[in-house]
Amino acid sequence: MKRFAILGYPLGHTLSPKLHRLLAEQLGEQIEYSICAIPPEELEEHFEELFCLDGFNITIPYKVRLMEQLDQLDTSARNHGAVNVVSIAADGKRCGYNTDCIGFVRTMQSHGVPIAGRVCVLGAGGVGRMFATECALRGCTVTLAVRAASMEAAEQVAAHIRSLDAQAKVEVMDIERLDGSQAYELMINATPVGMYPNVQHSPVDERALRSVKTLFDCIYNPGTTLLMQQAQQAGCQTIGGMEMLVWQAAAAQEIWFRRSFSDRQVAQVAAKM
Repeated sequence: MKRFAILGYPLGHTLSPKLHRLLAEQLGEQIEYSICAIPPEELEEHFEELFCLDGFNITIPYKVRLMEQLDQLDTSARNHGAVNVVSIAADGKRCGYNTDCIGFVRTMQSHGVPIAGRVCVLGAGGVGRMFATECALRGCTVTLAVRAASMEAAEQVAAHIRSLDAQAKVEVMDIERLDGSQAYELMINATPVGMYPNVQHSPVDERALRSVKTLFDCIYNPGTTLLMQQAQQAGCQTIGGMEMLVWQAAAAQEIWFRRSFSDRQVAQVAAKM
């Protein structure tokens, strides 16, 4: 039986063990999946036990810190400057990947949404950086919309993207300026605004959604956020975050087991979460 884990701190009521067991069942595999909630000051003491696993997932605050402990980084990890999956080979070689971006792409594909044209990303934190980078490298015109206090961080994300592709089309704007006069094929909420228990909040005013074709909210609790409700009322196609959560985990198991998941299998797992 292969052994995996989720590394992060704090982890609270993480969905990872249930999610990965359900996915493994789809492949006919049995796994042992543990929770490694390790405080930052104790991380180095646990390297040996972590690297004795067959692989592990990584979440906040270790997505960047663990990179220096790995032998190889996949292109996805290098582009996004963060690792959320580690695969450990039989010879002990440690390879890091970023399957958040894969989860995003596969989710859009499953809904028939092209990652093209004008894209607005709300927020410039770690996940916002991933969305903006992935879209820009695919040729989209990307707008990072953030609060005034986050403008500097957003400019750093834009600079990172331009360092990967000097021709990348990316701009930064104050989120308060989103008034519906800007047309976007895709708007992505990469902020925690609207997440449980603060479900009565939305990161933008309703008018900002008037010229948006598809709204993707990466929040998965609740399944339908206030922002998604606003977007539906504005006539937008809406996609919630649970499917991306499942797809990024499925991508990890595709790496670990060298097997593939279908849209149907992922949908079945998402329905059980």
